[in-house]
Amino acid sequence: MNEMISFGGGVNTIAMTIILCEEGWRGPIVFADTMAEKPETYCYMDYFERDFLKPRNLEITRLLPGSEYHDHGTQEALESYCLRIKIIPLLTVRWCSIRWKRRPILAYREKHGIVRDLLGISADEPGRVRYNDESKVYPLVERGINRDECRRIIRHAGLEIPPRSSCFFCPGQTIGEWRELYYNHPDLYERACMMEDTATSNRKTNLIAYLRPSGPPLRELAASRWQGQERMDLSRWLPCACTL
Repeated sequence: MNEMISFGGGVNTIAMTIILCEEGWRGPIVFADTMAEKPETYCYMDYFERDFLKPRNLEITRLLPGSEYHDHGTQEALESYCLRIKIIPLLTVRWCSIRWKRRPILAYREKHGIVRDLLGISADEPGRVRYNDESKVYPLVERGINRDECRRIIRHAGLEIPPRSSCFFCPGQTIGEWRELYYNHPDLYERACMMEDTATSNRKTNLIAYLRPSGPPLRELAASRWQGQERMDLSRWLPCACTL
């Protein structure tokens, strides 16, 4: 087997994996774990592995920080590293994705003699396709499958739609996703606030570290927009997908 599925845990990757498995895929399915994904993503991965992959004698290989596939400086969880070094992830550089995602995947490929990654990029994301890189394969693009079709494929397989995957402190989250984190996982929201606090304390100027590129700090955002408010959201009473 000279190819592997580079697994991300979101809608596109789940749909791609379903398609490939139904076509007879029996190769590795590899997930580089920062240990900072939202609980819903880990829950969904367990559910997907149990209900779809294991009946086909497949599983997700998880590359945890500290494994042989992580280079020096990434031997701990991403959150722990940020707190120790007193920095935050940046959208403009994406050093976190490079060091905790791309490099471990590449190291896994090299050790196992794998030539190509299969990436879950849909046909409506042409800007993310690297046509000049022969080590990357885009099964969804090749089949003309967009994100809406990915959802249909997942439902047709009898599965729930996965949540958007990202670290709980990812600066690329929308204001709605930060709001959901505040209400659904206040402990994680507080940990994201601590990351901002720690990074701010490391600065020699009066600048404040913002996980949201446009600011304000997460504590201020919560105080000005959400604290003391109630909302009706039935999802908090719905069972997690891995218990279905």
